Amino acid sequence: MMAHPNGKKMNIIGFSKYGKPAQLKKTSVAYPHGFDALHNIVIKVHASAINPVDKVLLSGDLKMVRPVAAFPHVICYDVAGVVEEADLEGKFSIGQPVFARLFGNASDGKKTPWYRGAMAEYCVADTAHVVEKPDNLTFEEAASIPLVGMTALQVLKSSGLKEGGSIFISGGAGGVGTMAIQLAKHVFKASLVVTTASKGEKEELCKSLGADVVLDYKNTKFEDVYGGSKAEKFDVCFDTTAESLKMANIVKKNGHIVTIAGMPTLEEIRRIGGTAWILKLFLKQKVKRKEYKAAQSMNANWHYLFLSPSQDDLSTLANHLESGAIKPVLDGVWDFHSEDTEDGWQGAFSRSFSGRAKGKCVVRIVS
Repeated sequence: MMAHPNGKKMNIIGFSKYGKPAQLKKTSVAYPHGFDALHNIVIKVHASAINPVDKVLLSGDLKMVRPVAAFPHVICYDVAGVVEEADLEGKFSIGQPVFARLFGNASDGKKTPWYRGAMAEYCVADTAHVVEKPDNLTFEEAASIPLVGMTALQVLKSSGLKEGGSIFISGGAGGVGTMAIQLAKHVFKASLVVTTASKGEKEELCKSLGADVVLDYKNTKFEDVYGGSKAEKFDVCFDTTAESLKMANIVKKNGHIVTIAGMPTLEEIRRIGGTAWILKLFLKQKVKRKEYKAAQSMNANWHYLFLSPSQDDLSTLANHLESGAIKPVLDGVWDFHSEDTEDGWQGAFSRSFSGRAKGKCVVRIVS
């Protein structure tokens, strides 16, 4: 990692080699420099959110598809803060409150350097991935939105869900699930939204967000409830829990099953820019997947979706958040500067990586 010309440094949370969560350390690295100032801004980070994919990236399971450019690597890619250094094109101004999802490729297709992550005092963002923060959101709330919000929105758009339609969403209390329920009910105007969650707090959370039916996944099999010959089927099934194979039993003829869980298809990896030949050894074409074949046997559609960069989608979410049509769902907020294993940043990662969070785990960097 190149030192800053003036020796300027910042604190980050990152990892110096792939491995378990214990690899995450707080350390000091060079302040961002050497980037394309025409199309990029520096954000003074107020909050950054954790996602399950961060654990996968840390483990090294994505290194064939999205390897980190260099170590130590700053983790996490959802960010909210204020513009510290504006772009030379003048799209953003110093002091402007913004939020963004940081992606591995810049808008011009080039790889971004080592400072890609957002769990740091400062980060660099391509202006094509940045949107102004709605006034009615805190920085912590705004940081919770980009990945889960854009993923849910892109899935629902690709599924063809229409007003008055029906949708089944597995894992409704998770980060993506909480966004999907709200968007399906309040934006896409689905007449029936069914999801799965454990009884108690998570069940009530899903209902408060707009779910019409919440199945207790620990004691009820959704394929038994909606899989019978006389049961009502769904126009769309959204899989966040690697259960899309079973959803072939509950989807309507000509309906759509969309999954974001489990192993992606070769076609989807290629769509997002993965070209390594070795991927062919590990990934199957869609037509060879048993999930696809099961859906086809029911005259339904199946596909895997990876999140794509989209400023338009993030702007759409900002508008819905500003209007109150959807709202952030936070499991909690932790302190970047604390080393307490429960209240500090380590507690945030432990909670998020446990899979038990209700909504998003966010780390506050500026109080």
